[in-house]
Amino acid sequence: MIIGVGTDVIEIKRMEKMCSGNRFPERIFHANEKELVAGYPSKAAGNFAVKEAVVKVFATGFCGVEAYEIEVGREESGKPYVVLHGNAKKKAAQMNITKWHVSISNTKDIAIAFVIGESV
Repeated sequence: MIIGVGTDVIEIKRMEKMCSGNRFPERIFHANEKELVAGYPSKAAGNFAVKEAVVKVFATGFCGVEAYEIEVGREESGKPYVVLHGNAKKKAAQMNITKWHVSISNTKDIAIAFVIGESV
């Protein structure tokens, strides 16, 4: 059963500017993501859009959940996935979300993410 859906769009140049300092990536990206997105503004934008989409599934925004608690990775095939930590993991358990479906796409200028939280 679908519990919620979320989507987000972000300008890649905006993310590139935000990532140019050390503080933003430290606050936003999980330790496992930092190497994945370093030097790749489109991947950073896609990952950030996924985080925004996940908290839209929660219907809370980032209230009570930190962005770095939502880890976005890629399978060897390139397929994105989500791993939750801390309060994000607790929130998903409270909502009985046991499976995540994630899609990321981008053009030269924007990245978009679509996320479905499902109870199986």
